[in-house]
Amino acid sequence: MSLEKEVSSTEKLLDVIRNKKTSDEFIGASDLSPLIKTEKFLSSKIFQNGKAISIGVDIGYRELRFVKVAETIDNQWKLLACRSVPFRTDAPKGTQEFANFLMSELAEFRGSAKKFNLWANMSSARVEVASVRIPKLPKKQIENAIYWTARKNISFDEKDFVFDFEVEGDVVESGVTKIAAMVYAAPRKEVREIEDLFAGIGYPLDGLTIVPFGIQNLFRTKWMLSSDQTVATLYIGRGWSRIDIFSKGSLVMTRGIKTGMNSMIQELMEGYNESISASVSEKSHDDLILHPDNMRDNLFMKIEEARELMSGLSSDSQIDGEIRTRFGLDEEAIKTLIKPAMDRLVRQIDRTFRYYTVTLGNEKIRSIYASTATNIYIPVIDYIGEDLGIQRDVLDPLKPENPFVDKITSGLSLSERVAFGPALGVALSATSRTPNLLFTYKDKKKELNITKSNHAIIVSLLIIMSLCVGGLFLLANMANNKKAALAQLEQKWKQTVQVDENVIPLFVNKVEQDRKYVKEYSRRYMALAAIGELSALTPSNIRLLHVTVRMDSAALSDESKRGGGRLILEGIVSGDLNSLEDYLVGYILKLQSSPMFSQTKLNKSTIESSGSGDVLRFYLIVTFA
Repeated sequence: MSLEKEVSSTEKLLDVIRNKKTSDEFIGASDLSPLIKTEKFLSSKIFQNGKAISIGVDIGYRELRFVKVAETIDNQWKLLACRSVPFRTDAPKGTQEFANFLMSELAEFRGSAKKFNLWANMSSARVEVASVRIPKLPKKQIENAIYWTARKNISFDEKDFVFDFEVEGDVVESGVTKIAAMVYAAPRKEVREIEDLFAGIGYPLDGLTIVPFGIQNLFRTKWMLSSDQTVATLYIGRGWSRIDIFSKGSLVMTRGIKTGMNSMIQELMEGYNESISASVSEKSHDDLILHPDNMRDNLFMKIEEARELMSGLSSDSQIDGEIRTRFGLDEEAIKTLIKPAMDRLVRQIDRTFRYYTVTLGNEKIRSIYASTATNIYIPVIDYIGEDLGIQRDVLDPLKPENPFVDKITSGLSLSERVAFGPALGVALSATSRTPNLLFTYKDKKKELNITKSNHAIIVSLLIIMSLCVGGLFLLANMANNKKAALAQLEQKWKQTVQVDENVIPLFVNKVEQDRKYVKEYSRRYMALAAIGELSALTPSNIRLLHVTVRMDSAALSDESKRGGGRLILEGIVSGDLNSLEDYLVGYILKLQSSPMFSQTKLNKSTIESSGSGDVLRFYLIVTFA
């Protein structure tokens, strides 16, 4: 199906070129206009920076709205295209036909963009949003404190609702520093339905948010400048209205108001019909009884007619003036009839402003931007602004004078431009600045933990790699030092005096004679050395009676062998009778530990009596080599 759409779009574009139509036609004027604008801006060099295109989708009451934007290389924004498509009567919401309709239109709108971020809006009517403040706490305790504070302010069950929050920063309340946060809870079923809808058509969402956070994007991305002031936006819906307050580009308060456009339409119809009923004469009353259907059609206003008259207040309305003539109502008369509903709306707005500024102690709200669900009614907005005594303007982020728009929307009416506001706001979304119902604080926490783990692994690997690299450098340095030392030795060797080969035998003969002399000297004094060692190792409580030296006969006859022999010892050990054997064992061990003696053997030991007491007589054979 998408292929057929692309072929159809190409054929239409070729038809435009053949007919020499310019690309200055406003977007939305025909099915072809968005395609012309999209192709024009996608070919621009300012988007060849690799940054992803963002597409915002707003599934409205009766139509789909798409907006495509891109961030330029200087961190500015540019509108690429926008398009509005009425719902098909044969594809109601919640059916497979609607899903196919959405897929077809989205595929056509994205054009040749292969990489893009896709965000969508969901209705904020059932989304609970509140601003909470908690005491200044350590970072680890903030999440838990915000959650339980939110449970006190908004009613939700996490089984049925998606809960999320955004920390806004420190605020001072009654001289005490606190942490402010915006919390919200959306029905989990509706979130899942929208997520499944886009996933089912092959375009999974990167994010899902609500209109107040989309408007917040307009300020945070500097698409609309708030001059760091506190401003408010007013959305007048069909059955209800919403007032949002923004401080320095962040949403700090939102409140729903039951008065909406239907209330004004109802007031117009009822007020007019009451005035007609009161002014009917008796004769007219009799005629009404005789011809009730004709008189009712001619005199009393129907709800559809009241809605048409309200639409006539818009500066870009194309209403037929005949209906005003039939009811005899000009703009001032209509404003007078809807004044009670407008007053109720103004009172609710004023109470919201007073609560924010007086009760909470925040700064004054400087201006208000208004938008409506259908046409923009400047008289209504002017009335609200004058009654509140505040600067007012229409929430028109796509006005042609905006440098980000670059006059792309110059052919759109004010009402048409304002209607694209929610889709534009959601197109400017990013998880870093926009609350995302598909990626809540729990998901962010998991991702942060994964990121920390990855960082820890990377740091560990870097440390190990650094150690390995350092070890390699150290080994390389050692090898270089070895090579340098070897080179020096080789150099020294080359510089030494060379030995004559005839001299070598003389040196060998001299060495052999020296060795013989050493061996002879060793044999001659070996016995004396053994006795000296024995004398040094014998303690005072051991007295040697006889020492006999016997040299090894083999060693004496063979000069090539080292001299060796034995010492035959006879002696006595004096002292405590119970310790005599211990003294003897210690003596033997001491002799064995001497490098002079190779072996010590006890031949015999007996206890004998002497004049001074009992002694231990022993006979030892000590071998030396």
